[in-house]
Amino acid sequence: MRERSRSILHVDLDPFIVSVERSLDSSLQGRPLVVGGNQDGSGFVAAASEEARRDGVRVGQPLAQARRLCPEAVFRPGNLDTYGRVGEEVTAVLLAASRRVERPSADEAYVDLTPDRSSGPRPVRDTEIIRDELQRRLGLDASLGLASSRLAARIASGFAKPRGLLVVLPGYELSFLARQPVSALGDLPPHLEAALERAGLATLGQVAEADEDTLTRAVGPLAAPRLRAAVRGDGEEPVALAAPPSSVQEDALVRDRHSDNDALEEMVDALARRAARRLKPFHLMARVLTVEIRRATGAERRHESFAHGLAGEEPIAARARSLASALLEPAEGVRSLQVRLSRLQAPTSQASLFPLLRPAR
Repeated sequence: MRERSRSILHVDLDPFIVSVERSLDSSLQGRPLVVGGNQDGSGFVAAASEEARRDGVRVGQPLAQARRLCPEAVFRPGNLDTYGRVGEEVTAVLLAASRRVERPSADEAYVDLTPDRSSGPRPVRDTEIIRDELQRRLGLDASLGLASSRLAARIASGFAKPRGLLVVLPGYELSFLARQPVSALGDLPPHLEAALERAGLATLGQVAEADEDTLTRAVGPLAAPRLRAAVRGDGEEPVALAAPPSSVQEDALVRDRHSDNDALEEMVDALARRAARRLKPFHLMARVLTVEIRRATGAERRHESFAHGLAGEEPIAARARSLASALLEPAEGVRSLQVRLSRLQAPTSQASLFPLLRPAR
């Protein structure tokens, strides 16, 4: 039986940090933005928008040099906690479409959207849902490439910038790859790229069609077969299956020491909903919900157990707010909040919920 073609999605969020900053402050859209360094202005560039890059700003540059190159840029120190939280939200969106998700970096992801026999051909629709969810829920723009190999999908997402989608149809992948320069491989060492060009192999198509002796003389006997397989999309490792979590925890720092009960309960609600969304892709329920607050004097926590488990944003958020209400008296001095879901399990069968029901006679 012929193996079904894979559908691999590459999600390009580059530059992720800039996208997060703009999702938090819409006034930054379209303006040169540089993120990194310390509050005193020292340090190095961690991320730069396309507008700043056009003026020569690069990741790793001293901030002082970036200011000289792009004095009109907005400079932000960045917040690692925020980027980590949004990164987990991105992963949750991707896992809602497929259990096979890999995040090589904060800026990108691979998602295996290969349909099974029961679901039918849905990759393009699933891709559009992912794009819309990233924008609607997180305010993040993504460039998307869909193809039957990681390489073709990654190159396609590059052509889709900014904020587009390029689908390489089955049967056209080899011709699509053939036109790309060897630099499109991304992780090809510079000395091998130079060796291929000296041998007259400047495109992926030329590498794929080169005879074995020519390719071996150019890059050596170890690299040649691996390079040929890569440009043909052969032998790629499958996108790894994400393991279900053993517990889920969401934290937040309270920066305003004078927050009132309503503001803190809203934060608890948001944390609980984020935690609930992280369970959804794995179809898990929590048997224990814990809410913790921390003041200068120490931590206080309350928990609730559920015999048959608890799932869904609204039920989990409602129980978290109820647990938090007693802890937030007084609201003054709260420094951090935490919502934790533990003792995770698959849903119990419907029959076990009603053991005493008998069929009508």
